[in-house]
Amino acid sequence: MKVAIVYQYYQGTGAPGHSLIYELAQYLAGRGHEVTVVSGETGYMQCDTPARPWYRRLRREERDGAVRVLRTFTYSELHRSYLGRLLSFASFSLSGAAGLLSIDKPDLVLASTPPIFPMFAAALVCRMRRIPLVLEVRDLWPASAVQMGILRNRTLIRIMEWMERQLYDQSARIVALTEGIRDDIRTRGWPQEKLEVVTCGVDFDRLYPDPQGAARTRRALGWEDRKVVLYFGALGEANNIPVILRAARSLRDRGDILFVLVGDGLRRGAIEDEVAAGKLANLVVLPPVAKDQARVYLSAADLCLVTLQDIPLFDGAIPTKLIDYMACARPVLCGIRGEARRILDTAQAGLGFEPDDDRQLARLISELLDDAGRRERLGANGLAFVRSHFSAEQTRRKMERILHEVSGPSNAGDRAGDGAQ
Repeated sequence: MKVAIVYQYYQGTGAPGHSLIYELAQYLAGRGHEVTVVSGETGYMQCDTPARPWYRRLRREERDGAVRVLRTFTYSELHRSYLGRLLSFASFSLSGAAGLLSIDKPDLVLASTPPIFPMFAAALVCRMRRIPLVLEVRDLWPASAVQMGILRNRTLIRIMEWMERQLYDQSARIVALTEGIRDDIRTRGWPQEKLEVVTCGVDFDRLYPDPQGAARTRRALGWEDRKVVLYFGALGEANNIPVILRAARSLRDRGDILFVLVGDGLRRGAIEDEVAAGKLANLVVLPPVAKDQARVYLSAADLCLVTLQDIPLFDGAIPTKLIDYMACARPVLCGIRGEARRILDTAQAGLGFEPDDDRQLARLISELLDDAGRRERLGANGLAFVRSHFSAEQTRRKMERILHEVSGPSNAGDRAGDGAQ
């Protein structure tokens, strides 16, 4: 099977941020498929600016193991402002589509959204070249942006809604990251047989409880005498970081508690300004951490936080960090309703709080930090649940099956060979 993957932020586990597409591409290539990834230059959580001038970044090829990677020009200052993010999306819409046009015709294209503009451009190329499209939907756009109040221009909303409909109509299969996303798309009229759910999965060789790494990290960062409350991930508008900051302010009198935010995003600069002004002396902000080093930071925490804005669409969200925390046996406080909260409650891996209730969050932080035995039980429950329900090996096999089904009769021999293994 010859697969082309279009994803703006393709980065390996040595870079910060999500590596799900990277791991899928490597898995497919390891299974004997021919995989080409069309991507931008930087990852979503990568802070450094590309060293090459723009005219030397128009098109560049590299090999990542057995995966061919075609990197095309992308505006890299996406976290500076909303304009920077829009320029980043627009630039990859053009360069990524050109890159997809330049490669040999694949059996199918897997495109991952958001962002929606580059995926719409990729879909146009698929239509021109008569290539089946599989669309992975990680977040519902533009609905999420509208509910968060980020997107208000009615003309732009209508354009993006039209793009979304065109993408769903054209896709041979729509792969949702959560059941909530799948259900939303289905209730808006797309048929059940076109929809699949493939959740995020954990590579247990990379993400696991690491007490030795945790001890080294706590010594190196001066956390040995502190109880660490950790948030690990994007620092954007959707992530509802203000509720964490308010809880941190209310707990300033407890000198044993340290709040740690590890990540990057549009709100990072404002948070750092508050810390520098002395308003959050019990909080530190650290740069993003490579995925293959995440376990030592997660394991070093006494308690982990996952938060999102309180909007209806996020009832169907499962932030990757929630599963990562549980994979490292960390107790979790979850400020999200719906699917994420149900996972936490079913696993008995932590406690939920109202998304904007910083007083409740502060109270739960104090209670759990004062009860080491309870934290240990919650962490152990979460690890056992993730090992049973969120194996990356299972999710990758499911995605491979979907791609095989879409790729058509020309790969029937491949499917027969898989069945014999």
